[in-house]
Amino acid sequence: MRWLLPIISFLAAVTLWLLIKLDQRYKVTHSVVVRTGEMASPSINLEAEGIGYSLLFWRPPDTVSLARLCLAPLTAPSGVTVRWDMSGVQHAGLCKLLRLRTYRPTLRWILPEGTDFVESPRWLTDSVWAPGEEKFPPFEYELVAQVGRHVYPIPLPSGWDVYPETLKVEAEVSRYVFASVALRPRIEGAKGYKVRLNPEKVEVSFWVPESHMKRWSPADFEVVVYMHKLLPGDTTVYPELIKRPPFVRQVRVIPSSLNFIQIY
Repeated sequence: MRWLLPIISFLAAVTLWLLIKLDQRYKVTHSVVVRTGEMASPSINLEAEGIGYSLLFWRPPDTVSLARLCLAPLTAPSGVTVRWDMSGVQHAGLCKLLRLRTYRPTLRWILPEGTDFVESPRWLTDSVWAPGEEKFPPFEYELVAQVGRHVYPIPLPSGWDVYPETLKVEAEVSRYVFASVALRPRIEGAKGYKVRLNPEKVEVSFWVPESHMKRWSPADFEVVVYMHKLLPGDTTVYPELIKRPPFVRQVRVIPSSLNFIQIY
């Protein structure tokens, strides 16, 4: 027991010393290799300054792509400030090697059962900065879609050394329901006489996304019968759908032909 008090005192002193050291500010330098593709890879110093305990748990990168070095803001844990030491490095010359290039990888969508796209997926970002002008190899990415409108990130292969490293595409996926509307066709080309159609109305049937059920009305559809396209002796006309909402699909006009009588 007589050794217990000295041991406790020693451990307390060491703990206090560590706490004091970890609470002090330090400045460290770390060498990072710049990935520049086919060219020789130079090194650049990354300087970090902060409280000891913050630096203790921070792991600086060993390599950085040229695109990220030139274009991306530096990030570090709370309490640590970092900067690139450009002395001895032709920073401006290196950054001139970057080219902005448009790239859209092949996307393989996995849709929930019974759903489909409301419209074609829209690319929000499809341009990246990369050194040189070499073509990117083929790349396919699988996306598991969700019902509704969502933005999907597409991470590019890390070996490409591009910035940004992630592209974004927006898509709206919905379940579709059947709907229909009865319309009286508008008659064009009947000069000097009136036209009586049989039947007088047609049915326009279509599939509409559930999310758009309240976004359409009968006024969004229009059917026209063109009389000036007829030949002498014709008794049948063919209604044509000339107006429809962009988000509906599998639109049909029923019946596809109408009998008519000319009234002078």
